[in-house]
Formats: sequence, C-alpha cells, structure tokens
Amino acid sequence: MRKTLFKTRTRTLMLMTALAPCMAAAQQPPAKIVQVAEVLRIEVTPTVSVPGTIYSRNEVQITAGVGGRLSMVAEPGTIIEKGDLVASIDQEALLLQRAEQEALLERAEISLRQLESQLRRQRELAGSNLVSEFELEQTEANRDLALSDANITRVRIRQIDEQIQRSETRANFSGVVVERVRREGEEVARGERLARLTDLRNLEVRAFVPLKHLARTMVGDSIQVNTSDTSHDGRIRALVPTGDIRSQTFEAIIDLPELATGVWTVGQLVSVAVPIRSSELSLTVPRDALVLRQGGQFVYRINDENRAERILVEIGDSHGELIAVAGALDEGDRIAIRGAESLSDGAEVRIVMPETASITPADDDV
Repeated sequence: MRKTLFKTRTRTLMLMTALAPCMAAAQQPPAKIVQVAEVLRIEVTPTVSVPGTIYSRNEVQITAGVGGRLSMVAEPGTIIEKGDLVASIDQEALLLQRAEQEALLERAEISLRQLESQLRRQRELAGSNLVSEFELEQTEANRDLALSDANITRVRIRQIDEQIQRSETRANFSGVVVERVRREGEEVARGERLARLTDLRNLEVRAFVPLKHLARTMVGDSIQVNTSDTSHDGRIRALVPTGDIRSQTFEAIIDLPELATGVWTVGQLVSVAVPIRSSELSLTVPRDALVLRQGGQFVYRINDENRAERILVEIGDSHGELIAVAGALDEGDRIAIRGAESLSDGAEVRIVMPETASITPADDDV
C-alpha cells in the first residue's frame, strides 16, 4: 500500500515538473507589435510659426466692357478654361450702329468717286480757260473733305468693332467663378462689376512675419507651410519689407507647389515656419515616436533582444515630420513609432514592417 502511494506521488511530481515551463510561458504576456524607425542626425533649423492665409495668384473682377443688357453671366462654381466666355452684353444695338456707319461710308465713297471724276474733267478743261482756278480749287477741297469723311467713318466702324469685341468678356486664365453679382437681362453700365473669377491651381501664402526675423528671411528661400494634417515646402517669391507700425510685421508672399492644389484651397489658414537661427546638427525622431506623460516626454528604444527601453528626452525644434530630441540616444538607435503608447519598460516586442503592420487597439490587447 505504501509502495503504491509512493509511486503515485512520484508520477504527480514528475508531471508537475514537466508542465512547469508551459505554465510559466502561458503566464507571460505576449510580445507587443510595434513599428520602428532609426534615430537620425540631421541639420535642423530653429523656426517660429506665424499665421498665414492662402490666396490665389490670379483673381480678377469680371466687369462690363460696354454698357447694355446682359445676355449671359457664368454661374458660381462654373469651371472656366482660358479663353472661355464668362459674360456677354447683347450686341444688337452695336450691330445696328455698325450697319449705319457702313451706309455712311458707302455714301462718302460715292461722293468721293463723283468728286474725283469732276476734278479730272476740270483739270482737262483748265487749259482752255473754260474752268476758273477758283472752281478747280473748290472741287479739290470738296474731294478732300469727302475723303476725310470716309476715313472718319472707317474709324467709327473700327471703334464699334472694338466695342463689339469688348461686349464679350473672356477669361485670360483658367479658374472657377466664385461670385456672380449681376444676372442676364439686367441693364449695366460700362465698368460695372458682374462676377469674380479665381484661379485655384496657382496658390500663394501671405504671411505677416515679425520684423526681428527679417534678416533671416530671403527671397528664393524654401520655407515650410503647415496645416493641422499636411505640410508643403513653399518658396518665398517676394517680401514687402515695409514694417507695419502697430503689429511690427512685414509681409512675405510664398508660392505653393502644385502638390498643394486640390489639397489646400483659397482662404485656408496655415502656419509658416519662419527661421530664427542658423541650422545645427541634432538627433531627430519621428513625431509618432514621442510618448507624452505628466512626468515628461520619452521614447521607447528597442534593444538587440527586442525589448523596450524607456528613454526620457527633451523636445527641441521640428523639421517636417521629425523633431529634435536630447537624451540618452545615439544615431542609428531603433525606436518604436507605432504601438509605443501600450509599451512599458522592459516589455518584449515583435517588430513588423509598415506595409504589413496593422496596429489597432485590439492588437495591443492580444
């Protein structure tokens, strides 16, 4: 009996010993899924953000070229290509004036031909004393007056043709009609505002920069323009270095790249990163790597054993999606950029590539 009990206890002890590693492994938390990036050492230029507004480089008020009744005005939202009709004035009155001047021109030319013939006959008879010198001079004067009348009528026809041409207002750039002030059927005077056309393809930013940064802001420099979720590198096209007395600022006009077209639009508020000092070499990490807590800001470095090490850092100036940091980091260190929020010091991690990773809150809880 005792021998049987001893054997049973021995088997139980051996079984528990064999299962102990499995039970310990089951109690260990699974490895956290993270994406990593390397710490880079690059030149970072300290900047200060100033507000700016996006404008169109080409914006024009469509006005009436001649007075008359409107026959067409493009509706707001209409896409207009260069050379397309934006507004037009009824041409009936101008066409009638042209027809009248054409009739007057024909009458003047008939009179001119008649006087030319009369002058030719009088010159033939001048040698026989049948025509006095006074009559000859009178006919020549009448001929010259008829020629002048014909020329004046031709000029009037050209003036009317120019008015007919100005009765149609065509776009000198491609854009969109953003406002319509008058409608077809209304009587308007010359120069009256009809609509507004804006070019949405060529954008610029106008920012007011503090005067103390004028020395670091040069025409032709590349400068970063940011919104809450996007950034583009613009180029300073012009500076208006005359300072505003009240705000102590000057205006910088910045051209935006074509990539901003369709993403940003006219009237949108942006921030412009204006350089305040010379660039300097700094260790940088992606913004997504920073973990912000009440005790400070830190990143998680992934060591060779794929374990997370919490590193306290101080944040410096930004450079696009990178931000300068100071701490116990070296160039080339691997840091977690996704999944870092759920890490703890010493946690085991599993590294995945960006194109295959799918980090969600559920993944962190596995």
